Amino acid sequence: MGIKDQFQDKANELKDQAQHAANRGRDESRERGQQGREQGREPGREPGREQGRERGGQERERGQQGRRPAPDPMDELRDERDRFQS
Repeated sequence: MGIKDQFQDKANELKDQAQHAANRGRDESRERGQQGREQGREPGREPGREQGRERGGQERERGQQGRRPAPDPMDELRDERDRFQS
């Protein structure tokens, strides 16, 4: 078995692991979503109340999400180039 075959086998193994992890994550998120929908139907629960508010968390008003724009990839490239030129 050549080294190229060994690398290809390892790459295939890692690819399979990544696919299995993605599938598990997808399944778990479906389960959490289903549980959330079921909790929303519980009797005695006030409609429209958020879980964060029930636990004493602060409510954020819509529009005050604190979002920042995504970083510009070109800035990162310039930083890397400047770092290696020094």
